[in-house]
Amino acid sequence: MEIVVGLVMIVAGIAVAIFVLIALAIARGEKPADRRVPDDRQHIAASILYQVLIAGDVPAEDALRRIRRDAGLAARVTREVDVVNWGETYARFSTDDQRMWLLEMAVQLAAARRGAVPLRQYTALLDLSFSLGFRTDALARLREKYGFEYVDHAKDARPREADRAGGATPLFVREDIDIRELLRVLEIEGTPTRQEIISAYRRLASRHHPDHHVDASATAQKVAAAKFIEITRAYERLLALYRD
Repeated sequence: MEIVVGLVMIVAGIAVAIFVLIALAIARGEKPADRRVPDDRQHIAASILYQVLIAGDVPAEDALRRIRRDAGLAARVTREVDVVNWGETYARFSTDDQRMWLLEMAVQLAAARRGAVPLRQYTALLDLSFSLGFRTDALARLREKYGFEYVDHAKDARPREADRAGGATPLFVREDIDIRELLRVLEIEGTPTRQEIISAYRRLASRHHPDHHVDASATAQKVAAAKFIEITRAYERLLALYRD
C-alpha cells in the first residue's frame, strides 16, 4: 500500500511540475515547443521577393512598395533571408501553381528594371527556381517571356541575342550546338542522363556561385561570374536536349 501511495505522489508531482512549466511559458508569452514550420506562405513569399529585389539594388522602401503593389502581398517581411532555405520551406507548404506563381512574380519584378539585371539578382532567381523544385529551363522560358537580360561578364554584358544564330532562336531550344563542348563545360564524359547533368551543374554552380567570391579581388569575382554564366548556359541547353 505504501508503494502505491508513493507512486501516486511521484506521478502527481510530475504532473504539477509540467503544469507549472506550461503556466510560466504562457505568462512569458511563449507557446509550448512546436518545431513545425508555420504555414505562412505570404510572409515567406514576401520575404523571398524582397531579397530578390534587394539583390537587384532596389532600395528597401521601394522593394516593400513593389511587393505590396505588384505582388499584392501585405504580409510582414523578414530581411536578409536565405533564398534557398526559404524557397524550400515555401515549396513544402504550397501547390504547384503557387510555386510557379512565386517564381514568375520574382521574374516579373526583376524584369521591370531598365537594362540588364545584375548577376547577383539573376543568381537569386536561379536559387529560387532550384529551391522551388524547378530547373533552369523553367527560368529560361520565363526569361524569354518577359524579355529581360542579365549582366554577362563572360561577354562584357552583351545581350544574349549576340550569341544566337541570327538572333531569332530562343536560347533554350537551340539545337545547332556542339554537345561535346557543352558536356566539357560541365565536366561530363560519355552520354549522360538528365540527372547526371543536373548533379554536375549543381556541383559546379556551388563552386562558382558569386556569393562564394564576395571577398575575392575584382578580377577573381569577374572570372568566377564568367564561369558561373558559362556553366549555366551549358546546363540550360543540355536540359532542353536530354529530357529522358
